[in-house]
Amino acid sequence: MRKILSVISFLIASSAAFAQGAHDFKLNEVYVVTPACCQGDSASATCDKQASLVDEYGQPASWIEIENTSYSTHDIRNCFLTINPAVLDKTMSAPEREKLMSPIPAGDPRTSISAKQRITFFADGNPNRGTLHLNFTLPANEAFTIYLFDGNAVDLLDSVHVEALPAASGYARLDDGKWQVLEADKVTPNAPNVAYSNDKIKEFKEKDPHGIAMTLMCMGVVFSCLLLLFVFFHIFGWAMNRAAMLARVRAIRAIHDQASRVVEMAKQGTTETKGVDLETYTAVIGLALHEYFGGTHDLESGILTINQTTSTWADKSHELRVTPQHHQAN
Repeated sequence: MRKILSVISFLIASSAAFAQGAHDFKLNEVYVVTPACCQGDSASATCDKQASLVDEYGQPASWIEIENTSYSTHDIRNCFLTINPAVLDKTMSAPEREKLMSPIPAGDPRTSISAKQRITFFADGNPNRGTLHLNFTLPANEAFTIYLFDGNAVDLLDSVHVEALPAASGYARLDDGKWQVLEADKVTPNAPNVAYSNDKIKEFKEKDPHGIAMTLMCMGVVFSCLLLLFVFFHIFGWAMNRAAMLARVRAIRAIHDQASRVVEMAKQGTTETKGVDLETYTAVIGLALHEYFGGTHDLESGILTINQTTSTWADKSHELRVTPQHHQAN
């Protein structure tokens, strides 16, 4: 029973992880070519400009780019792409919905998309050409909606409504989630999308065709920066010099005050206190006044009253060593 529960838990976790990875796929960019380009009209200069991306057979085709927005690798195999709005019918069964969509076959390593990477599918209506070819085409000058379904043909992962695009133009999703129409030379297949806003640039080119205003603006910016740097370093240098000057003044004042105190002490020690430190001199005077007015000692007559007492300790004979006597033998 424990083994069965473990297997069921593993399958549930795996399915949840796969579903989470599938929802990380987002439609990222769409490109529509002209019918002349699809028919191989290589004599047209416009067709050559449009053909920014060709398939394995060297043929230009409309394409749909999908991005893995997660930070891990996921495989988009068995998912479905379509522009048929009938797939939104909730009463339709999964097998019926699969028949209306273009499946992404399994077994191709190109369907494994790394983190923040993209894959491009050719909407040329020739799925027999390979994994990256879909069974439908993108109409030019007509509005359509692209649907990306999960492998169960039930969960809608992402969709985008594309307004009627001019021939040889693209439709890209920007970083903020908004979509922008791009010209043929501005599309970025299999690369991050770039936002373009050329209205102001075109207006500036029209008003300044020779670039005189641009030159003056650039020179003005450069010289303004140099002027600001000059003012900054001038003020900074003045402040540093001022700080150093104030430090020197404070040091000179401290030395002058110390010298004044030394001179005062020397003057007091030589003239008033006769070489004795003023603090010691003051203490001695205060002590003398205290002794004089305080009466800390009794009055004495000044007569010695010590009487001498005779003692053997004062006998000088005790201080001499007795002379030894020599005895002669009989």
